[in-house]
Amino acid sequence: MWAIRFLSGPQAGQIVPLTGGKHRLGRAPTCEVKINSNSVSKEHAAILVTGDKVIITDLDSRNGTFVNGVRVQNQRLNLGDKISLHDVLIDVLQVPDDMRLNQPMMPNAGVYAAPPPAWAGSAAVQLQNQYTPDPQGGPHLHAQSHDHAPAQPQPQMAANSVSALLYNFKIYIDNVAMPGVYSIVQTMPFRYALAAMVTIYVVIVTALSTVPVVNTTKQNIKQESVRRAKTIARNMAAMNRQAVVQNNDVGMSVRLAELEEGVTTAVIIKADGTILAPANKRGEFVNKPFVHRARREEKEMADFIDDSNLGVSVPISIYSPESGNQTVVAYAVVLYDMGALAINATQTFKLFIETLAIALLVGAILYFFLFKIVEHPIESLNTQLDDALREGRDDLVSEYQFAPIEKLTSNINSALSRIDHSGGGGQPVFVASRDMEAANLVAMMSAAAIAINAIDDRVIVANDGLNAMVAGGVQNERPVAEITDPALKANLLGLIPRMRAAVSEIVVDDLPFAGQKYIVRGQAVMGPTDPAYYLVILTPADG
Repeated sequence: MWAIRFLSGPQAGQIVPLTGGKHRLGRAPTCEVKINSNSVSKEHAAILVTGDKVIITDLDSRNGTFVNGVRVQNQRLNLGDKISLHDVLIDVLQVPDDMRLNQPMMPNAGVYAAPPPAWAGSAAVQLQNQYTPDPQGGPHLHAQSHDHAPAQPQPQMAANSVSALLYNFKIYIDNVAMPGVYSIVQTMPFRYALAAMVTIYVVIVTALSTVPVVNTTKQNIKQESVRRAKTIARNMAAMNRQAVVQNNDVGMSVRLAELEEGVTTAVIIKADGTILAPANKRGEFVNKPFVHRARREEKEMADFIDDSNLGVSVPISIYSPESGNQTVVAYAVVLYDMGALAINATQTFKLFIETLAIALLVGAILYFFLFKIVEHPIESLNTQLDDALREGRDDLVSEYQFAPIEKLTSNINSALSRIDHSGGGGQPVFVASRDMEAANLVAMMSAAAIAINAIDDRVIVANDGLNAMVAGGVQNERPVAEITDPALKANLLGLIPRMRAAVSEIVVDDLPFAGQKYIVRGQAVMGPTDPAYYLVILTPADG
C-alpha cells in the first residue's frame, strides 16, 4: 500500500496510508489529509492513487507544491520522493496492507501515528529502526506490534486559561485577520501596500495622540484661568476692603477688574447678596447659584460654571468686637470667560494637521528604510542565485538573523545541490537528492557510519551501528555541534575541516570510545563544484 509520511512540522512522524482514489491535502477540514500548518493552503494539493501509479497535483496553492526541490503542477511520484508543501516536508513510501489494523489512529480520520519522535522536528530519529531497505521493493515500514500502546491524548487547555486565550487569539490572527492583510499585498505592488500601511499607521497614531494633547492643553488653560481670575478677585477685594469697612459706597470701585481681559462680571456684594459695586447695580440682588454657594462657604472659592466660564469669590472680612473673630461682610466676585484662552475645534484641527505633517515626514523616512531592509536580503539572494546558477555553486549565505530568510537560503542551497550542470546546452537538470544518496550509502555500511551535510554541517543520517554506541542515539537533521556524546562530537568537528580541505583523500583519525579505540575514516563526496556531504566510518582498532 502506498503511504506518505510527515518529516517536519507538528505532525512529524505520522503515516497516512493512501487507498485508491483522490486524496486532498490542506488545512480545510474537508480534506482527506488535514495538515496543521498555516502556511499550507486550505486545499493545497491532491494525490491520486490508481494501481501502481501515484500522481500529485497542485491545486493552485499560494506557496506551491515541490517534489524533490522542483515546483510542479502535475507529477508522478516514486518511492522516496520528498514533497514540500511550504514548511511541511513529506516523503513517499510503501506500508504493509494491514497497517490500518496495526497502527494506532490519531484524532484526524485516516491519519496514523508512528511512535513520537525524540526531536519534534524530525521523524527520522524514532523511525530509523522501522524504516529499512527492502532488496525486493525499496523502502518499507515495519508494522508495529499489537501491544504498542496508542498515543495518549494531549490534556485539554482550560477554556478560561491565559494559554487558551492566547492560542485562540493566534488562531484568529492567522486565519481571519492576516488573510485580509495578505490580500492587500496580493492586489497591489508591494511597495504601495507597504506605503499604505505606514500611512494608515501614521494617521491613526496622530489622531490618537492629538486627543491627550488637547486634553492636557485644556487642563493647563483651566489652571491658568483659575490662577488669573483669583488674582483679579484678590486685588479687587484688597482695593475695596477699606471702603467696605467704612461703609463708604462712593469709594468702592470694580473698574480695574472689569477692564481685565476675560472678565465678564466683577461685583462687590454684601453678605446678604445685594450689590455694593459697581454703582449702576448697587442695591440689586444677585441670584446666581455660584454666588449662593460662595456665601455659604465664607472662604475663597473657585468653581467652573460651564466648559468656558468660571467664578471666583474672595471674602472681605472685618474684626467683630462682639464675637472676637473676623466676620465676612462682603465678597469680591469675578465671573471669568476662558474663551480667549480655550482651545476650540479650529485650533484642534490645526494641531492635528501640524502633527500629521510632521508624522508623515518621519513616516516617509521610516518607510524608506523599512522597504530597503525588506528589499536588500531578497536582492542579495537573487544576485547570489544568479552567480550560483552561472558558476555551478550552492553556497548562498544570508547575513540577516531572520529565520524565514535563513530557511529560504538553506532550501535554495539544497535545491542547487541537486542540480546537474553537466547536461547538454548548459541547462541545469535536477537529479536525485544527495541526502537520500548519503542515507542509502550509510544504510549499506556494516560498520558504524554517519553522513554529514557539507552545506550546513547537519547530520543526514547515522546507522544502527553508531546509534548503538551513543547513549540516546544521534539525532538526524540536527547540527553536528548538538551531538550529545562529547568525544564523538569533538572528533567529527575536527574531521569536517580536514575533509573539506582534502576532498580527494581519506582523512584518518582515532577515537577512544566506550572503553575501546576506534579508527575514524572520513571522505568528502563532491557535488558539482564543492563537497555535497561527508561520509564517516568508525571501525575498532583491533578489527
